[in-house]
Amino acid sequence: MNGANDHTFLFADLVGYTSFTERVGDDAAADVAVAFQARAERMAASYGCAVIKKLGDAVMIHGEDPARVVALALRLRRELASELLFPPLRMGVHTGPAVQRDGDWYGATVNVAARIADDAGAGEVLLSMKTRERIARAGVRTADRGARSFKNVTAPLAVFAAAA
Repeated sequence: MNGANDHTFLFADLVGYTSFTERVGDDAAADVAVAFQARAERMAASYGCAVIKKLGDAVMIHGEDPARVVALALRLRRELASELLFPPLRMGVHTGPAVQRDGDWYGATVNVAARIADDAGAGEVLLSMKTRERIARAGVRTADRGARSFKNVTAPLAVFAAAA
């Protein structure tokens, strides 16, 4: 069960976007990034989530229900992987307390979700232990990826890869 102040954050970005831009040119790469953001926004809404930030080739998504956020991540991965237009995604999800100011979210939970996403490989959806615990009844299979250390995070965190 979610704690009263818990929120779940998903960071997703296009892997290799810089080299992709060099290969296809600025205009085509920008079109792909905008298309990805638009798809993420539409899908997020259907899962009761919201895109909070669009960061070039990345998005930050907020949701109240960790299982729905993870389901969204898996759908994004599945649908975009089937389209040749998009480079693969890497995603990170973390659950915990956060605060909202002027339509944006702040706190360690947001920062850790971003760090987990940065650590993901192409096509991976990585989850923190806390998120994994919160989705235990949702039927999402996970594989242990071990404890990982992240910049400016005091202790290593257990990380899991979500499977569809």
